[in-house]
Amino acid sequence: MRTAVILILTLAGFILVENLIFNTGVYPAIVDPDSTTGAMEMRLSNEMRRKAGDRNQVLAIGDSRMGFFPRYPNQIPNLGYTSATIATPGTTPRCWYYMLREADPQANRYAAILIPFEDYDDLETWEDHADRVSDLHYLIPLLRWTDIVEFPRSYHSTELKFKAALGIALKGTVYKTDFQDLLLHRKFRLEYAAQARRESHQWFYDFKDTDKNMAGVVIDWKARKLAAPPNISPGDVDTFKTQLLEPYPEHTGRRSAYLTYWLNRICDLYRGSATRLIIFRLPRGPYVRPDPPPFDPNSSVRKAARRPEVILDAEHDFDFLEKPELFKDPHHLNGPGQEQFSRALALRVRQLLGPPKAP
Repeated sequence: MRTAVILILTLAGFILVENLIFNTGVYPAIVDPDSTTGAMEMRLSNEMRRKAGDRNQVLAIGDSRMGFFPRYPNQIPNLGYTSATIATPGTTPRCWYYMLREADPQANRYAAILIPFEDYDDLETWEDHADRVSDLHYLIPLLRWTDIVEFPRSYHSTELKFKAALGIALKGTVYKTDFQDLLLHRKFRLEYAAQARRESHQWFYDFKDTDKNMAGVVIDWKARKLAAPPNISPGDVDTFKTQLLEPYPEHTGRRSAYLTYWLNRICDLYRGSATRLIIFRLPRGPYVRPDPPPFDPNSSVRKAARRPEVILDAEHDFDFLEKPELFKDPHHLNGPGQEQFSRALALRVRQLLGPPKAP
């Protein structure tokens, strides 16, 4: 009995200490800024500390393809809306739900949320995004005990369901590698984390990407052959071939179910709110294949458009940016492309929302 009591007390003490360290706002403030967790945490904390003078704020979310940089629209005279972003490379619609829940808990800070999609027809992908383990690492600072059912259940793999549930219950299991790095490089880490919290907003706001572009690729659509100039890397050439010349993955409905679920969860955050969710299609790439996926009238975005809080932008509004001169690789806009896209998106949002509300 005495041994059992000691074991129980030891376990209880471990859980208490573990939660005091990892389940408060203390540890996320010193997590490695270059990690997946740190990248998301920096962008989110910057936005939550940003002072907004009124409710005419527009917030962008997304992954690395969301080449929206607020400094460009914020320079447009008389636009009437202030732009911001928490778009984080590597994040997914599942991440976006939890990030928006954290950034806007009362669902009343923004006039609009900008949500990018790569297509409007739920094109199948080879990857099962529901089983993307990195989502747990991005989201670990945001996950609560109340998420211990929904978040793990959103994975398909039994192993990942267990890993996600354990991560929520004992966050140290997710932070383990980061914590070991902290112990090895304590002084540097603390200084770097403090610097990132002070200065990273300006790093992101002022960032200017490369002018490198994808011009010079020659595609024979009938022969299904592609030739590229020597300045384009072999990796990019392989991506072009897969993206443009290979058959689409077989449609199983898996991708559509995933997108529908998490888009509905995002919409639920803003049900009854004055905030509008503006869904739009990203520029598809420097070269666009001539055989688009089949039209799906019941795709995730078209079903979401039936909800009152959603505005579905015209599908082809940003086709004019689909030029090799405006992309740095097969998926991402370059610096000039980002500038054009940021300005064009802000002006389109102004048209969709109308004049800003009086402060």
